[in-house]
Amino acid sequence: MKALIVRPQPSAEELYRALQKLGVASECCPVVSFTFSPLSLSSLEHLTICDIIIAVSQPAVRFTHQALLQKNKRWPQTARYFAVGAKTASCLQKLTQQSASSPQSEDTEGLLELLASESLNGKEGIKGKKIAILRGDSGRELLFDSLQNLNAKTVYIESYSRHWTGFDGEVQVKHWQSTGIDHLIVTSFEQLKFFTQQIPTHRKNWLHSLELMVPSTRVAQLALQLGFTQVHNINGASNQAIMDSIQGELHRKI
Repeated sequence: MKALIVRPQPSAEELYRALQKLGVASECCPVVSFTFSPLSLSSLEHLTICDIIIAVSQPAVRFTHQALLQKNKRWPQTARYFAVGAKTASCLQKLTQQSASSPQSEDTEGLLELLASESLNGKEGIKGKKIAILRGDSGRELLFDSLQNLNAKTVYIESYSRHWTGFDGEVQVKHWQSTGIDHLIVTSFEQLKFFTQQIPTHRKNWLHSLELMVPSTRVAQLALQLGFTQVHNINGASNQAIMDSIQGELHRKI
């Protein structure tokens, strides 16, 4: 087994080192990086009066925290905090000093189910609530639309920009073939889409022959549409979820 890791740094390097300890060879191919986007004072003031705050990624949390510090603002103490994934929830808890919940299925659908279940369990629903979605310059439109349809007063807080890095697909595929890459790890919808666009058409058969690990049902559906035939949804984008899945695969092959 040799894996190609398509995820941003520093998480890609952390996963690379963790796989090394398991005896699994891998290479990194980050295709996106993030830079801070200053937030207006009005955006931050709106954030501080929200009832529910949802973080879609660790960069969204860290950069929003940076923006709050710059304007001498604090995270609201009365808001309820949610995150799409467990690692993001942990980051959110650390910086807000508040508890944060995340769904077992680390995707938009899982988060919406979690919000619905909390309402059914006697907690206040989201109708009429002020909700902020912490994100970058795009993404999670389904989450926004779904919350709007449930009559929640939803806004985006966009604290960072994505910068995409292309590569010579012909050269890279030859290299990956020569080094025996047979697994592909991709941790988001946008990254999978961008990565596959870099691969020449006549190299797509090799690409689609790889065993692909993805974090959610939505990304798995995209992978199948793109032509991948061996798609494994690990229901999480954290390095720990990826490691657990790979360890399970290694045990099955013993």
